[in-house]
Amino acid sequence: MDSGLLPRGSGPRSVSRALQILDKLSAAPQGASLANLAQAMGVPKTTLLGLLRGLALEGYAAQVDGLWRLGPESLGLARAILAGQHDTALGAAGHVVLERLADSSGESAMIAVLTPDRSAMVYTDKVEARTALRFAATVGDRRPIHCTASGRLMLAYLPPPWPDAFLRKARLAPLTTTSITDRRALRRIVAEARERGYAVTLGESTEGVAGIAAPIFDARGDIIAAIVLAAPLARAQPRLASLIREVRQAARGLSRQLGHRPTRQGKSKEE
Repeated sequence: MDSGLLPRGSGPRSVSRALQILDKLSAAPQGASLANLAQAMGVPKTTLLGLLRGLALEGYAAQVDGLWRLGPESLGLARAILAGQHDTALGAAGHVVLERLADSSGESAMIAVLTPDRSAMVYTDKVEARTALRFAATVGDRRPIHCTASGRLMLAYLPPPWPDAFLRKARLAPLTTTSITDRRALRRIVAEARERGYAVTLGESTEGVAGIAAPIFDARGDIIAAIVLAAPLARAQPRLASLIREVRQAARGLSRQLGHRPTRQGKSKEE
């Protein structure tokens, strides 16, 4: 390659390493040293330096005050991709993720978003379980915020002042005998959801149904939706831990496809 992006004689391995470099730099907005990058990637510093120089020559990386960071070409490419795919990426990529999650878990999987007026959660996509006994959801169904796993994630991750205003003023009407209607208890549950990175409801929104949700973040680290897995309580409770892992993994994967990269220097918005 005459451009110098990759060393002479390089092949797929160098391409892979170059992409890994860009990925590592995207998670280090303040910059990363050559030594730290080499350690994180398990690559000799001499090899890594050659790749970094090639990326810098093309404008995809830059060295400032001894630290490496993304260059203007990487940022321009990211903007172009996001501009072309932002409106459709969640729908297209999300449905594939739901199909995989429903297939691996054997339960119904949905994507839920907050309505524009922030009065309810609404399902925008679904893949139902193939079993006879399952949670049947309809795209467009509105669900209450306070007693759904997805709604509690919105309360946990959206910036102030809305979450606090909701928790102070909203009418917490019960949907089932186990719905949480005490404001102090709900605040505690929301704080726990933020700390754990997921939310669970056990028969609070629909009698006999467990809901497990994990947040979906965009490239800026803002929550935009939640992946929800719904299952009969009798089937969900014995394997709750494994279902939580599956939902969180699916949400992290979809967030990553949307450009989310937690920073190395501090906790991301999902932590």
